[in-house]
Amino acid sequence: MKMPIAVHTDEDYERAQQRLAELNATPDSKDKDRELEALAEAMLAFELRRDEAQE
Repeated sequence: MKMPIAVHTDEDYERAQQRLAELNATPDSKDKDRELEALAEAMLAFELRRDEAQE
């Protein structure tokens, strides 16, 4: 079983962005779609937490 994707730090966020770029260069597949969705959700959650902390 694969580990869930979690973004907790700015470094994690940068790695997630790099992974998105890597995935976008690969052929479409169900696994790619699942990973893209998980990355997007993790990145959004991080952005929301970061924005709340700045308020």
